[in-house]
Amino acid sequence: MENRLETLRLKIDRLIKEKQPERDSYFFVHLYGVSQFCALLALKRNLNAELAATCGMLHDIYPVLSGSYENHGIKGAEQAEKILKTMNLYDDDEISIISSAISRHSDKNIIQGPYDEILKDGDVMSHCLYNPGFPINEKEIERYKNILNELGCKENTNM
Repeated sequence: MENRLETLRLKIDRLIKEKQPERDSYFFVHLYGVSQFCALLALKRNLNAELAATCGMLHDIYPVLSGSYENHGIKGAEQAEKILKTMNLYDDDEISIISSAISRHSDKNIIQGPYDEILKDGDVMSHCLYNPGFPINEKEIERYKNILNELGCKENTNM
């Protein structure tokens, strides 16, 4: 049986190398980091870790393909849907969950569906833990505190 997540990662790796070679290390670190944080949070929340990790791997696909972050959630959801349908490894319900999460991942001040929230939280964890010595974005502090509390961690002093 084919491992869907690894097949997807290989595809994304190729796209990053082809479309964003000058920023490849950023995209590799961020997409893999968000994917892993999403898997961890899915396990904690009793959801599907593979599906959550898939959301994380694809959440910034629009900037990978276009170099732009303008309206990247909505545009990225469309790109992710095309990629997943082409791969023919995900069913329509899974593609809908993934696309929804990607389209909403920038709306961090709104509470939405469980996979939407996992992706938002995974993205925040990646931003905040990339370098724990960096100050935390003010828009992400409250969500970050809530995640740390959920995981039983002490608050970072850079808030």
